[in-house]
Amino acid sequence: MWHSKRRLLRGLFWVLALCVGAFWQPVVTAQDTAVSSTLTILPGDTWTALAYRYGQDVQAVNPQLNRQRQPTIGREILLPPDSAERQGVLLRTGDGGLLETAVRQNTSPWAIARQNDLPSPYRPLLYQPLFLPGGDAPPKDLPAGFETLELSQTIGEPGVALGWRSEVAETAVISATLDDAPFVVVGDGRFRVGLIGTGAFYGSGEPSLNLQVGDAPLWSQPWRFEDRADWVYQELSYTGAAAEITQDDIDAERARLRKVWSQVTPKPLWTAPFTLPINDYLSITSTFGDRRSVNGGPYNRYHEGVDFSAYGGTPVLAPAAGQVVVAEELKVRGGAVILDHGLGLHSGYYHLSQVLVEPGQKVSPGDVLGAVGTTGLSTGNHLHWDFLVGTTWVDAQAWLAQDMACWIRAGLGLDCAPVSDNPS
Repeated sequence: MWHSKRRLLRGLFWVLALCVGAFWQPVVTAQDTAVSSTLTILPGDTWTALAYRYGQDVQAVNPQLNRQRQPTIGREILLPPDSAERQGVLLRTGDGGLLETAVRQNTSPWAIARQNDLPSPYRPLLYQPLFLPGGDAPPKDLPAGFETLELSQTIGEPGVALGWRSEVAETAVISATLDDAPFVVVGDGRFRVGLIGTGAFYGSGEPSLNLQVGDAPLWSQPWRFEDRADWVYQELSYTGAAAEITQDDIDAERARLRKVWSQVTPKPLWTAPFTLPINDYLSITSTFGDRRSVNGGPYNRYHEGVDFSAYGGTPVLAPAAGQVVVAEELKVRGGAVILDHGLGLHSGYYHLSQVLVEPGQKVSPGDVLGAVGTTGLSTGNHLHWDFLVGTTWVDAQAWLAQDMACWIRAGLGLDCAPVSDNPS
């Protein structure tokens, strides 16, 4: 009897639940239906700058475990619903007060103090943020003394030349790193450029872009890096004379050349975009970064340049102006020419059957450096062309595609002439 009553009560309960469910609908507020827009983070888009830009706590809708970590350059964040963008300038200065800033901005120091809830315009600022509304650009939280900060690419990748460029106070002394790796910082006056190379095994992640101006506080913001998915895997077998070259030979030659690649000529020696170093070739047989297994070993090395298959004796040309720093026969690279293009940039031309320039010689675009051959560690006639930023190999084809040569010159306040206007 008791079991029959229990089954009856259970049935009534489910009938009641179904009836309530049929008539009940959740209450949806306007806030629930609001769709947040997104923003791709650029240098200087810190949480502080974004709060001034949108008049809201943008970090609140983008929670993260470490609240001290700035938003990552190259990643998208959510913006609060119905957020309205404001234009203005965000300054950080170590001045003893607002007088100098007010003079530069042609306004009253008391007006700036009121805008930023400061009790007095005469107290030391100690690099706290100052927001000045107006203008035609959103506020950016940049390193002290920086007027602008631009990256060569918003999302970094392995195996390429990367750079930042800026306009700064003329007397600024700047140091810069990507995590712990230093940039080559060049330029004088108000134009500065920082250059660095990432090796083909650099991978993905969020390293910190760190900039420091003099004794000002360190400025740091994460930078998004994505690995490439199209790396080529090659299996190589060396025979004959090439098989007699050992890893010790390779290491010794690299150690010697690293002293050459470490030299930084402080001015760019080129005035025009770079071009290919060979006009007549059959095909590109290997590209930069190809993962390589030698004689059945692991894929623990990569191709450091670009290989152009060509007939023996084909002319090899200077792709841009520079100075010859190596012109000789090397055990691994065979007939070799290395050019210094300035700013820590070097290019190499290897396995040549003839070397037709001398160390110390200045070359112009199109000058003949040598002839294609198959000397050194080589399995057939080809030109191996490599490119380095400092002592790091980078993709020469990507350098051309990015037009980094003209990007750098523009960052230094210099023109970049068309190739046809450059003497050859």
